[in-house]
Amino acid sequence: MKSRRAVVAGAGIAGLTAAYRLQQAGWEVEVFESEPQAGGRVETIVRSGYSVDTGATAFAARYPIATALAEELGLRIVDTAPYLGVYRGGRIRLLRLDRLISSGLTTDVISVGSKLKLARVVFDVARASLRGMLSYDDLRAAAPLDTETARDYIRRLAGVEADTYFGEPITRALLLANSDKVSRVELMSGLVNAVAGQLTTLAGGQAAIIDALLSRIQTVHLRPPVVALTDTADGVRLGYRGPDGVTKLVDADACVVATPLPVAAAICAPAREQLGTLNDALRFTQAINVAIGTTRRADTPAFLVQLPAAEDSEICMIIVENNKAPDRAPPGHGLLSVCWEMSAAAAWMQCSDDELIARSLQTVLRLFPELQGSVDFTYVRRWQVALPQTRIGVYQRIAEFTSNIDPASRIQFAGDYLSQTGQNTAVAWGNRAAANLDRHHGHHTPTKHEEYIHG
Repeated sequence: MKSRRAVVAGAGIAGLTAAYRLQQAGWEVEVFESEPQAGGRVETIVRSGYSVDTGATAFAARYPIATALAEELGLRIVDTAPYLGVYRGGRIRLLRLDRLISSGLTTDVISVGSKLKLARVVFDVARASLRGMLSYDDLRAAAPLDTETARDYIRRLAGVEADTYFGEPITRALLLANSDKVSRVELMSGLVNAVAGQLTTLAGGQAAIIDALLSRIQTVHLRPPVVALTDTADGVRLGYRGPDGVTKLVDADACVVATPLPVAAAICAPAREQLGTLNDALRFTQAINVAIGTTRRADTPAFLVQLPAAEDSEICMIIVENNKAPDRAPPGHGLLSVCWEMSAAAAWMQCSDDELIARSLQTVLRLFPELQGSVDFTYVRRWQVALPQTRIGVYQRIAEFTSNIDPASRIQFAGDYLSQTGQNTAVAWGNRAAANLDRHHGHHTPTKHEEYIHG
């Protein structure tokens, strides 16, 4: 039988997963990526002995689909340090992720009164989870919950202190956004994942999964941007701009669109109206990550320290990379990733690297004064398109779009904007897109991967 041919627009983790699955099913696959490197927001920069995860940083315990892919690819998964820190009043208060309930009951980061009120939040989240409304990779069922901001939700049930030192640190860690900027769905889903406990990361850097996928995919074109995608009588036609500036056309049996949402809305003519409606509702934030390497390690067992807005309006969190995984820094050295809040990132985006490093060091040295004079490495990463900003109502728009995806269409979509953002969502939708195409347009034989498709 003649091989089926597919094209994939976008070489982030969603697009590469879809390409890998299609290739496993016997399809000929070409991937087109407009950037000079694959991976999207899963990126590891190696400099001067340091390995910096500039975007995606870890796998949550409830990332079963992404974790399963990493294991299938033969990657080594390592546990992060179990400690999480919350900064309040000049001191880092520690919580244990693997004993979150017991450490949460004993911590002094919030008062006893606020803890008692938070029981209402815990009950509400548990009830929604048991009803199947908070499935991480597909939050269509969560649309009815999408009625208020995370801030309004926590303050309504548990008060201002609970929002300031509990709810907001979580939204800032998940989305680099204050709690008044995102839907309560983000917080509720994040809490379900947090209770699961241990976080993991990939040995060598999170981009190890990108490298492993690239080594298995036959054809990946870097730099040519996709400019158009249309239906044909028996397939699809993809147009991309070659290095000479001339648009070239590729005909295929099917396509996976795995670009960021604004690009998908611009290039995909058959679904332009539906994509445009979602794109109008869902805005993407900018982000800044400043890596700081030191000749000694910060004096904390935490792998991540959350900074409430009341403590630092511009810096959301500091990831202690050498506590996340020992291989991120040379022996005896430390590595910190300073993650900026979305509004601050937009305001500082055009500032020089030196200005961003100096501002980041202010916060680092306030938390870790023992690092004064020890900096031997810095790296600045600006993300012009970073994370979806899921304001009130966005999950309802996402639910409308994903519910209307035709599994028999020759054009399928993959990306983490289709549910709560994250690597698990991206991989899940990459699996789903590939399986839909193979089932309806390939020489289909059921495989073990189909269990990922309909969850």
